[in-house]
Amino acid sequence: MGEPALNILGLIRKRSFFHEFQPLWNTETEEIFAYEALIRTEPRINPILLFQYGREQGTLFEFDAVSISNAIYEYPESYFEKYFLFVNIFPSTMVHREFSAFVEELVKTYPKIKGKVVFEINEDLVESHLWEEEAFVSGLELLKSRGFQIALDDLGLTAASVEKIARNKPDFAKLDRSCSENLANSINKQKNIYSILSKSDRDMVVVLEGIEKKEDLIMASRLGVRAVQGYYIAKPHRL
Repeated sequence: MGEPALNILGLIRKRSFFHEFQPLWNTETEEIFAYEALIRTEPRINPILLFQYGREQGTLFEFDAVSISNAIYEYPESYFEKYFLFVNIFPSTMVHREFSAFVEELVKTYPKIKGKVVFEINEDLVESHLWEEEAFVSGLELLKSRGFQIALDDLGLTAASVEKIARNKPDFAKLDRSCSENLANSINKQKNIYSILSKSDRDMVVVLEGIEKKEDLIMASRLGVRAVQGYYIAKPHRL
């Protein structure tokens, strides 16, 4: 028998979690311009499993909401003056009946976050159908109207990714690590990334995740990728 699933409501009540932050690097200015908040627990449990437990226990909205709130709470207030904060969010959270009230409470509690927080929408196959719902579109519009920016997460080098970018008009499009792995030696990946860049609105920033080697960073910069993230830049850490 496997280990019993962690009780997510118990985790929330005990506050047995915290956030680490991983920098995003601007390849043009060669400076950090943002941090992504990543939830951690003690003892360490894979975050994917945590949210899976939340879904199974019917507490995914509560856990996602408290994770977002805690990420903002733990982010040094002075950082908002210089850096964006990327926080992950599930589509199911955006269509939840309490989402609007949650957003309004965030804005009221943390007035400094206006224009400085980027909601990074998780690309979860279980929730792929929610992107088509009217409530999702309304949630997207609500976030934008309150001064938040939008990022699409875990995109691949596919026509579907290009279509999703065109339909949702995000401020950031994050290409997953499969796109950056061995990029310096893959002509095919280089062509596909260049194609996405050429088809994208100039105001939108493409972020290449999973940069772990100097040569892949150099190639990303040569292709015109304006932002990168990965262990070569820095591992996630407490601030």
